[in-house]
Amino acid sequence: MSYLWELPKPALAARSGARQWLLSDWQVAGIIIAMSGLPIDIVDSGAGSLYGLNAPSALARPSYAPGASLKTATSNIPAGYFFNPFAFARPMVLSGQLIPSSNGTATASATGTDLGNVGRNVLRGPRQINVDFSIIKRFPFGGSKNIELRAEFFNLLNHVNFANPISDLNAIAPSGGSIDTRTGQIIAPGDFGRIISTSNNSRLIQLVLKFKF
Repeated sequence: MSYLWELPKPALAARSGARQWLLSDWQVAGIIIAMSGLPIDIVDSGAGSLYGLNAPSALARPSYAPGASLKTATSNIPAGYFFNPFAFARPMVLSGQLIPSSNGTATASATGTDLGNVGRNVLRGPRQINVDFSIIKRFPFGGSKNIELRAEFFNLLNHVNFANPISDLNAIAPSGGSIDTRTGQIIAPGDFGRIISTSNNSRLIQLVLKFKF
């Protein structure tokens, strides 16, 4: 949402040239952004190895841990996490086991990972709120000429907006966590599910002086 207001010239300004010069030609403007969180896509670039998809750029997905569901992912959240990382598991298939995604038609010749059953964009990230504001004063002189003094405030309220959490299950090991190599269940989640950055800057103030002719 954006707003633009032109302040009316008060009656007082019309009574005196100096007062008119001081009290007129003000303008304020603002932009307000308020939105729900962005989608969180839970992926596992270590999944899908039985199909050759276990690459950093792959978008294979994990599975829900046994007995877990989307509701589990948003409840009993450990301190310091945005969602419950233990609700997810790597879809491990041991050598000689049926591959679940094959509907019972294929058996793994070696231990690997299947395609998970977690859907796309199943979670939502933190909501985002931001207010930008500017105030302008123009000092006219010499007919069409004027000097414009502008003050601009980005993130006026200095509100912290958090970025989406780390949502790649493959980030567990590099961040100090671990996964059971037989069951695929998470032993220690590391940074998986943590928010480690913000999506906006702290308050910024900018002053601008313009000469228009």
